[in-house]
Amino acid sequence: MRLLLPVLLLGVAGISQVYSVSPASPATAGDGGGACKNFSQVTQELWTNDLDRLSADDVIVNYQAQLSDRGNIQDGSPQRFFSYVNESRLTSPVYASFLPLLDNYNPVKNVAEVVTAEKLAEEDHFLDVIFATPVWQSVYEYLVCEGKVQDQAGLRTLFKRLWFDLYPRSGKSTILDTSGFEHVMVGEFKSLGSVNGMHNWLAFYEKEKRPAEPNINYYGHTCDVHPDTMCAAFDWDGRKKRLSSFLLNVSPAYDLAVYSLCFVMHRGTCNVIVDGQQKIIRTYSKEGHIATAFIVA
Repeated sequence: MRLLLPVLLLGVAGISQVYSVSPASPATAGDGGGACKNFSQVTQELWTNDLDRLSADDVIVNYQAQLSDRGNIQDGSPQRFFSYVNESRLTSPVYASFLPLLDNYNPVKNVAEVVTAEKLAEEDHFLDVIFATPVWQSVYEYLVCEGKVQDQAGLRTLFKRLWFDLYPRSGKSTILDTSGFEHVMVGEFKSLGSVNGMHNWLAFYEKEKRPAEPNINYYGHTCDVHPDTMCAAFDWDGRKKRLSSFLLNVSPAYDLAVYSLCFVMHRGTCNVIVDGQQKIIRTYSKEGHIATAFIVA
């Protein structure tokens, strides 16, 4: 007889939910009683453990025009933001399993996403890969200690609920047209004239390097230059976004790890340590899913 244990997922849809999963790890769940690592310490640990992060030599950027974050936005940068990316680094398992997910979504609002067996298999493979990284081992150990999940199966259930489960972007709609992953890691269209989400540097790069629409046309940056963060103004397929903030050079495993921790532990404004410096991440919920998550650049 297979023993099933309840896993308590706190803060999902405003209530506690219990999922039945089979024990898959010798880790012991805690109750957040004070023996766990400090949250800031864990976020710095994520940065240190991101072995797939690209170096400054692997990624060369061209900031060009600094634009106002108010008023109409115009193209002030004739060249691309990403001048060079060492694509040989993108063949590692984390990147190789992430890139196929970028074309799994329709960015148009109020158009239902199509779920296929192939897409689900790609998602599962990606989770297999990132959960084996040191970054996600840190996430797992911390969430177990805090009593948020009980084992690896519970972590997978939580991740899918927050990131991959579909929900309606519009408040009154019943059309399952978005997910936390699509909004944050891929980007989508808010309306005929504007872009929503896209808080991942690799998604930006992949769209910008296309030779023609629906590519990204980089307009300029709307915050001060910093080696780890960026806030870009751009046009994507005729739709504009004034400010899209993202962390530079980090692996998708890191992005999803730090956003997930903030959503579960400190939803709203979340203080984290990025490369030894304090930063703020903001996360918001929609029907218990991640509505958005981004770095305040």
